[in-house]
Order: sequence, then C-alpha cells, then structure tokens
Amino acid sequence: MFTHTEVDPKFEGKGVGGALARFALDDVRDQATRKVLPICPFIKAWIDRHAEYIPLVYGARPSTAKD
Repeated sequence: MFTHTEVDPKFEGKGVGGALARFALDDVRDQATRKVLPICPFIKAWIDRHAEYIPLVYGARPSTAKD
C-alpha cells in the first residue's frame, strides 16, 4: 500500500518524486510477489501516466495488448 509520497519543496518539479515512484514500483515488479494499492494521489497519477506499471496495481485488469 503506497499511502503518501513527499518530496522536500526545494526538489519539487525536478523529477525526484518520479524517481522515487519508479524505484519503488520496479522493486515491486522485480520481487513479483505483491501488488500495489496506490492510495497516494501522486503515485496513482504517476502510474496512470506510465501504463507499463498498471499490471502491478491490485485489482487491475490483465492487459489484452499484444507485445
């Protein structure tokens, strides 16, 4: 469960939050044992903008896209 993401205001808009999101979600994907419940609005919006992470979300429908 990702409940809150916070970045020091002096680093906002510099990609720090995105780097944190990517690292955390890549870690979940690499472990392949859990799903993500994005309660944090930032994490939810970030996943929405990076569709390759949607399969990690708890309750997400499996992708029907062909590779």
